[in-house]
Amino acid sequence: MPYKIIVDLSHREQVEFPELALSEDDYDVDYIDKNDVLDFDALEDYDILFIGNIQHAKNKKTDKFTPNQLKDIKRFIGEGGGLLLTSGAGGDNNISMKEGSIRVLYKITGVKRFWNGRILEASSNFLVKKKNVLITELFSHSITKGITELVFPNCTFFNLTEEDVEDIILTSEKAEFEYHNDDEIDDVGQVPICVVSEFFRGRCVTVGSSDWLLEDNDFGLDAGDNLKFLENIINWLSFEI
Repeated sequence: MPYKIIVDLSHREQVEFPELALSEDDYDVDYIDKNDVLDFDALEDYDILFIGNIQHAKNKKTDKFTPNQLKDIKRFIGEGGGLLLTSGAGGDNNISMKEGSIRVLYKITGVKRFWNGRILEASSNFLVKKKNVLITELFSHSITKGITELVFPNCTFFNLTEEDVEDIILTSEKAEFEYHNDDEIDDVGQVPICVVSEFFRGRCVTVGSSDWLLEDNDFGLDAGDNLKFLENIINWLSFEI
C-alpha cells in the first residue's frame, strides 16, 4: 500500500513534492491547491503533509495560517500523521507568530524562528558556491542511516524551543549567515538546519533548505545522498523505521 502524501500549495509555497523522483508504486501524492482550504477534512486520509518553502509577505493574509488551520494540523499530526516542513533562504521573512507565520507550528516542529537569510559555509563545507551547504557529519538517527553526504542549497537556520526537539544536522563551526534585511554577514558557527520532533502520536521533520528537493538542479535530489535522505524521511514519518 503506497504512502499517501498531501502537498499544501495554499500558502504560497515555492517547492512541490518531487513525486517523479520516487516510485509511483510506493507514493500517492495529492495537492491542496492555492484556492483550496487546508483543513482536517483535506488531511485526514493522508499519511504525510508536506509544506515546502512558504514565502511570507508582509501585506498578504493568504500565506498565513489561521487559528483553525493550526488546530486542524495539530489534530492531524497528533492522531499519528507526519509533517515534512522545509524552509529556505529568507526563512519566515521575520513575520511574527501573531500574524500566522510558520512559527505558529512550533509546538509540532520545535522551531520558533526561521532566520531571514541564508547560510554561507566555509570552503571545506560547500560545493561550488558558499550557498550550497555540504554536510558530511550527521547525528545518529533512523533518518541519517546510510547517509554519508548531503547538499542543502539556500539554507536557513532555526531557533529551537526548549521542548522535545532533536537536531540531527548542524552547520560547521565556520558557518556564516547573510541577513536579507541588510545583506550583512555574521559568523554563526554551529547552528541547527535539520531537526526532528514528535507531537503526541505523530512525527515531524523540519529542514532549513527546500532546494535540495529540486529534480532539475545540480545540487538537488541528484546531489550526494539527497534522494536516499528523502526516502528515509518518508519512512520515518510513516513509522516504517
